[in-house]
Amino acid sequence: MTSGSEPTPVSPRAHAEASDRHPYVVRRAPRLAAVLTLAGVLGLLAALAITAVVHASPTPVADPYSGQPVTFGTTFGYMALACLVAAALLGLLVWLLMDRRSRTTVRTVVLERTDDPAQADVSLNRLEADALRRRESGTSLPEDPAAPAERTPQQ
Repeated sequence: MTSGSEPTPVSPRAHAEASDRHPYVVRRAPRLAAVLTLAGVLGLLAALAITAVVHASPTPVADPYSGQPVTFGTTFGYMALACLVAAALLGLLVWLLMDRRSRTTVRTVVLERTDDPAQADVSLNRLEADALRRRESGTSLPEDPAAPAERTPQQ
């Protein structure tokens, strides 16, 4: 004899209904690669502008230690290195601030499976739905590329 209540068996229909609803947290976060690329381009443009200003004088630019004239390419190389590092650091700072700000606009949506295409906001075929389930569960199952794709009514 056991004390307490025994667990009630879960019907397959109730289990299927519970597994058809998936909550997801959605927020608009900035892309790090996009921010760093933009910062890099701006850094190169700043290096080009600084180099052009330095070499625009009528007297040639000379190395302060050896007195040898410095070429445009050499000056641009050093300025590009300095400006890229500075722009990347500023870009990372901007990205961190934008990412922190995006955390305030978090919302949770619930994805619910439906068999009626008229009620669906988005239509997924069987392979896309399986990929979504695998990503959600964290498992990685090999996909069969020879398997025929199931078509949705909109296709």
